[in-house]
Amino acid sequence: MRQFIKPFVAGAVLASLALPFAPAEAQWVFVARKALGRIHQMTEGSQPDGRPGYDFATVLLDAHADKIFSTALDLARKNPSVRILMQDPGARRIQIAEGDRTATLNVVPFNDDVSQLMIAGHAGAGESSTASLVVQAVLRVCKEMGKHCEVSN
Repeated sequence: MRQFIKPFVAGAVLASLALPFAPAEAQWVFVARKALGRIHQMTEGSQPDGRPGYDFATVLLDAHADKIFSTALDLARKNPSVRILMQDPGARRIQIAEGDRTATLNVVPFNDDVSQLMIAGHAGAGESSTASLVVQAVLRVCKEMGKHCEVSN
């Protein structure tokens, strides 16, 4: 009887330890699913010298990070109005320029199926804000990948 109780108790203890984490993981999955395709943007104020600040746009996509990166890199290569200043496939990072405006694109994997695309833009002296440009860049990547994305309120 004692031999039966030890494995039973050990199994019950392990099961009870796992139970609190299951709802937390389920909540994370629920939140992530609600956030997929929602583009969030933020603008940093003007610099002390009067130049525009940085503009950021991020979106969670249900895709592998390498696929998002290769799609964004392909779009940059096909766009005759931008220059690729730097590309690092290992870090999934690209830096591009259009006139005096620059943007850095980075893709971060959360797991095999969900990744975050982040773009930070910066305008040079005398250039207008890059806010709409970074959002449009995110939308182009979404469209090219067949993902529905929209700007969050």
